[in-house]
Amino acid sequence: MINVNRLDHLVLTVKDIEKTVDFYTNILGMQKEIFKVSRVALKFGNSKINLHELGNEFEPKAQNVKEGSADLCFIVDNSLYDVKAFLISHNIEIEEGIVKRTGANGNIQSIYIRDPDLNLIELSTYI
Repeated sequence: MINVNRLDHLVLTVKDIEKTVDFYTNILGMQKEIFKVSRVALKFGNSKINLHELGNEFEPKAQNVKEGSADLCFIVDNSLYDVKAFLISHNIEIEEGIVKRTGANGNIQSIYIRDPDLNLIELSTYI
């Protein structure tokens, strides 16, 4: 049996890399990283999101690439009340929240929003 330790990175296929970078850096505080000359990633904590442009993906890739098909949960350091106020002040529509959910390590509270490709983004804190 293989013993998986943690998630290192994931790949998002997006319509517009710059629009995606703008959202994830200016709204979610991630850092843009260029690697292998022209590849773009978003770094946060000890993880990253590699970006593929729809129709111009890197090989190997997922079998059924499509923008807007991801559902991601990020743990944030901020109070969710502060997060909600920030999102509202930046005209980011809140899909749902603040609501109670279950995370990988216990109970969380979450706010749901969407990124430019309509991926569902869950911003959470442990309670």
